[in-house]
Amino acid sequence: DEVRIYNRALTAAEIQADIVTPVGGTPQSDTTPPTVALTAPAAGSTVFSLVRVAATASDNVGIAGVQFLLDGAPLGTEATSAPYAVVWDTRSAAPGSHVLSAVARDFAGNTTPSAPVSITVTATGPSNVGQWAAPFAWPIVAVNAVLLRTGEVLAWDGQTYGGHDARIWNPTTNTFTAVPNNQTNMFCVGQCALPDGRILVAGGHITDAHVGVTDTNIFDPAASTWTKVASMSYARWYPTATMLPDGRVLVTAGEINCNGCVAVTPEVYNLQTNVWTQLSGASLNLPYYPHMFVLPDGRVLAAATAEDAIVTRVLDVVTQTWSIVDPVPVDGGSSAMYLPGKVMKSGTSFDPDMPSVPSAATTYVLDITQPSPIWQQTDPMTFPRTYHTQTLLPDGTVFVSGGGVTTDPVDPRVAVGPAELWSPVTETWTTMASLSVPRLYHSTALLLPDGRVLVAGGGRFFGQPDPSDQLSAEIYSPPYLFKGARPAITSAPATATYGASIIVETPDAARIATVSLIRLGSVTHAFNMDQRFLPLGFAAGGGSLSVQAPASANLAPPGYYMLFIVDANGVPSVAAILKLQ
Repeated sequence: DEVRIYNRALTAAEIQADIVTPVGGTPQSDTTPPTVALTAPAAGSTVFSLVRVAATASDNVGIAGVQFLLDGAPLGTEATSAPYAVVWDTRSAAPGSHVLSAVARDFAGNTTPSAPVSITVTATGPSNVGQWAAPFAWPIVAVNAVLLRTGEVLAWDGQTYGGHDARIWNPTTNTFTAVPNNQTNMFCVGQCALPDGRILVAGGHITDAHVGVTDTNIFDPAASTWTKVASMSYARWYPTATMLPDGRVLVTAGEINCNGCVAVTPEVYNLQTNVWTQLSGASLNLPYYPHMFVLPDGRVLAAATAEDAIVTRVLDVVTQTWSIVDPVPVDGGSSAMYLPGKVMKSGTSFDPDMPSVPSAATTYVLDITQPSPIWQQTDPMTFPRTYHTQTLLPDGTVFVSGGGVTTDPVDPRVAVGPAELWSPVTETWTTMASLSVPRLYHSTALLLPDGRVLVAGGGRFFGQPDPSDQLSAEIYSPPYLFKGARPAITSAPATATYGASIIVETPDAARIATVSLIRLGSVTHAFNMDQRFLPLGFAAGGGSLSVQAPASANLAPPGYYMLFIVDANGVPSVAAILKLQ
């Protein structure tokens, strides 16, 4: 080793030169310039609202900074660490053509400009960024929300309010009906829709932190009543409930009676016999709310959790065995299966009881249908987020709302207002219009049958009422609702059988480009346990479509779905709700 002593403070360039100088050598001046290239937005693209401008840069010694330029003038402050990016509010620029570029600087002062990229700025309007309606009051903080087969929303609150204050919201009349469950505190439960449209709720909470319950409750939308059924073998707080292809319900994870005391053994509920069965051969320690998805081959993927990054595995319920898919844990705070066997996850998962740290904007995709699937990193979100929620839309895109730039669960100063929209075709994000209310921990989002998105809740982090509790909701109309007349479904069957043809009557048959099914959503803690998107094959006739139902329950577990027809402009119909069996 060698000790070098200087009689003055060194410049950054001198420090870097010292680092790369061999022992006993003489520092050499660095004359090699860095390299830099813009990576976003793409050349020739049209941009609006808030845009992430990004570049890659490298140097033999090190990059001191990257300065982005708009028409030759500095755009934001110099980015001094990777990933090199800046968020540009295009509303500050005149509509029309503009040129973006970047200049990389190394520690010796060498600079290199990137190749310029020409883009077009267009006016920001609802057809580009969508539109939020004004917030409106809710009587509860919607910690859990479920879309019922009636088109109404069942929701309930958290902490000591979790159950007895459950409500049904009617989107047409904007009225609330109390449907209390006085048997179980349904705070931090797992829930999913049963094949008959009733809602199963697994687990719950008592007043002491980290203590779960074994309760199972079923809500009947027809009677607006709760029924307590067979209890699980293990108490569970923060479990996930997953509808299986055979109509049974898989429940995984959840704390039993102390911090870290996890129910490692999955259980399966049989609705016909009212019996829970332990999968004792499939024990696995999973953190809070694992993100579970039924795959096209019938196995169940554990893609992420609400609390930590995990090794990605698949569960064979029949053989009670787990298999590793990707041994490298990559994080994702919210996720969705955007096509059969394809999952996207984004942002940060986190235990809100831990000290706050910065959120991530990272995005990963996994295609389980490939021979050796692993998570692939794609374009990041414009904004880092924790506690955000992904919602599948009828045009196949994924909508993200809420969350914060740090993991603080309730501080409104860290809340992200702008929503974002992810394209599965380009695997890139576009910034949408902004929320009016902070939607952080315990916020929810659901796709409604009319193609809008309900966003509600946030707060209830503390055991007593707090200013961070959001007793309100907002409704988002995506850009596709501002791009022309909507196609109409005049008739569709109430039920459909796997592999059969579904006749959908519509006067717009000639202009329909896609048909899709989306399972009715059931959301809490940044994860929708029920939603899944399936494109369907179809043939257009005179005034009708012959639509091919999913071939098997592996693709679409039994239950209720929204059927959308979408025209060539991406404009969806109001959904027909049908039962798949």
